[in-house]
Amino acid sequence: MTKSIAIVGATGRNAAAWTQAFLDAGFQVRNLVRDPAKFRPRANLEYAPFDLDDRQTHEPALAGIACLALITPPDPRQTERELALVEAAKQEGVARILNLSVLGADLPEPISAFARWQAPVEEALKRSLIPHVTLRPNAFMQNLLLQKASIQAGVFVEPTEGEASSLIDVRDIADVAVAVSAGDYDNRALDLTGPEALTGAKIAQALSTATGKPVAFVSPPLAAFRAALLERGAPLWRADALTELYRNIQDKRAPHIARITPDVGRVTGRKPRTLGEFVAASFVP
Repeated sequence: MTKSIAIVGATGRNAAAWTQAFLDAGFQVRNLVRDPAKFRPRANLEYAPFDLDDRQTHEPALAGIACLALITPPDPRQTERELALVEAAKQEGVARILNLSVLGADLPEPISAFARWQAPVEEALKRSLIPHVTLRPNAFMQNLLLQKASIQAGVFVEPTEGEASSLIDVRDIADVAVAVSAGDYDNRALDLTGPEALTGAKIAQALSTATGKPVAFVSPPLAAFRAALLERGAPLWRADALTELYRNIQDKRAPHIARITPDVGRVTGRKPRTLGEFVAASFVP
């Protein structure tokens, strides 16, 4: 039987990585996008019209699909959107849901809006009776690419002060998703991290080593960080959510982001990619 998966989106960091990983694994992949005419289908890859905020598009987009990759962008409407998709998947008889959550969404008091938006989705999946796997990754190494120009100019900015985080490559998340799609980990949650917990200074050192140029780490005051986000056009909700997250990190209320878990290796059979490997591939000409 042909294995099929619907992936929300096509060009986002996770959607793109998951699409390639599932294609490499022999799946028939359907990307759910607003305008399929903007994309060119290729072998084993198709595009279906889909709008997160138009529930009439949900069930048709999932028709005939065995597995749903529940990947939606962070947004104040994320809980509502994902719960609607879970219901559509139930109605269409989707056999399995792979839910991309956030490390720490299961804490009694999640320390960020991003985690709080995911917590009700995790609970709804438990009640849905649909076989599912929840993946809770730490922050993505690919987020560093948002600062590529600044890093190449010699500055890496993140208001984490001296706190460490076990960043993960989104390709490792995608590889885990493929590995759990067979059902061996159904109705479980996996906490996914990179192989090492690094402070901002250590990340800057890795960037310096890979690029051959000095890169300084700067942890700005939170007020200045928030103002810079808004000046660059970030929505108010995003600036506030990130400020809350970094405030809790600075206040040492987020020890979980420095955890190193064995789940990537246990599920995929190989070690997660290191920051050094990612930086060498992404920042070196």
